[in-house]
Amino acid sequence: MRSDKSWYQLDNAGKLYSSIISSRATTLFRLSTTLTSPVESIHLQRALELTLERFPFFKVQLKQGFFWYYFEGTEQTPKVEEEMYYPCMSLSIKKRGSFPYRVLYFKNRISLELSHSMTDGTGGLKFLYELVRQYLHLRESIPLKQEKISQEEIRLETENAFRKYYDKKIPAPRSPFRNTFKLPILLDNKGQYHIVTGIMRVEELKKRAKEYDASITIFLTAVYIESLLHIQERTSRRRRPIVMNVPVNMRSFFESKTMRNFFISMTPSIDARLGAYKFEEIIQELKIEFSRLLTPKKLKQHIKRSVISEQNLGLRLMPSPIKNMVAPTIYSFFGEGNYTSGLSNLGMVHVDRELKEFIERIECYPPPSIGNKVKAMLLSYDGNVYLSFGNLSKDRMLEREFFRRIRKLGIHVMIETNDEVN
Repeated sequence: MRSDKSWYQLDNAGKLYSSIISSRATTLFRLSTTLTSPVESIHLQRALELTLERFPFFKVQLKQGFFWYYFEGTEQTPKVEEEMYYPCMSLSIKKRGSFPYRVLYFKNRISLELSHSMTDGTGGLKFLYELVRQYLHLRESIPLKQEKISQEEIRLETENAFRKYYDKKIPAPRSPFRNTFKLPILLDNKGQYHIVTGIMRVEELKKRAKEYDASITIFLTAVYIESLLHIQERTSRRRRPIVMNVPVNMRSFFESKTMRNFFISMTPSIDARLGAYKFEEIIQELKIEFSRLLTPKKLKQHIKRSVISEQNLGLRLMPSPIKNMVAPTIYSFFGEGNYTSGLSNLGMVHVDRELKEFIERIECYPPPSIGNKVKAMLLSYDGNVYLSFGNLSKDRMLEREFFRRIRKLGIHVMIETNDEVN
């Protein structure tokens, strides 16, 4: 992105997400920080203004072009709001004067809700960190290191990394199973999004995962799949494959400072049609699949698929209003319709020592999805893992099964929910 332009193309993932936005599939995910004292809105508003000076790419609004949406720079500034409703809902980012994110506060908590049309978890965490840093400077007089940001740094932070690493000679990967198991649950009323958060100690999880010679991500994915297998056994006569959507941060494999979307979705699976699986078998299958898929060559195939989906001639020449009508159906069939559920791990979050005494916890919520009515997202901070399920249904069968199995494995977990009745 060049600083002398007032409009910016969306990245490959952003073009898809901007076309599928609806009252249920808002594409919003949440990152939040709980502080040791109540949030003062005046300081938070000023902190947001200072953060936007550091990240001008976020001072944009979504506009509809004839073929694709795009971001246009604006002199307007978003206003922080007190949180009053369910998370990740009711933000019309296509509405005139709206932004593709919002900053909320409630008691001691600062929440940043972002549309995936703009950024992913890594970019969002960087923005949230600067926002909290500026706020604590204003509120608690925390000293700030003055950093002069060059135009080259801004260009690197806003580049389309998919395009940078696209190799047209590499073939795209095959699509996952199409006939996957779906949870037998019904959608709740529009505007309602139910969160269940499990808080576990990092060391406990590490120790248990190490017994299976697995990472925390593989271990938790295995618990997730085992939970889905048990639900399928109870609720369905027909055995179908369990296919997970596990986002991979491509910055771990390809050098990039971009704050835009730069992730792909792995699709580890267990085919229940082959018979019953022990937990150790699921772990072993996942280790093999993760090892096979997480290589630069394999990941470049996913980059290829992301880019060619945008270059599809029929889709590219389709006017935006028509894309808005057909994209949700296409995404449901070729995207999340292929998965049983999703689990995203944003990894370990670190903060500067001078900020740590003011920050109690950091957590994340997944974006709501009709294709996957229940999804989960997690991160680790200060020795704790915060794993949150987002659910568009009133049914908690998956959350109950998952945390029951976590406890059965000897891991202590404290559970919180935004529901009035557990």
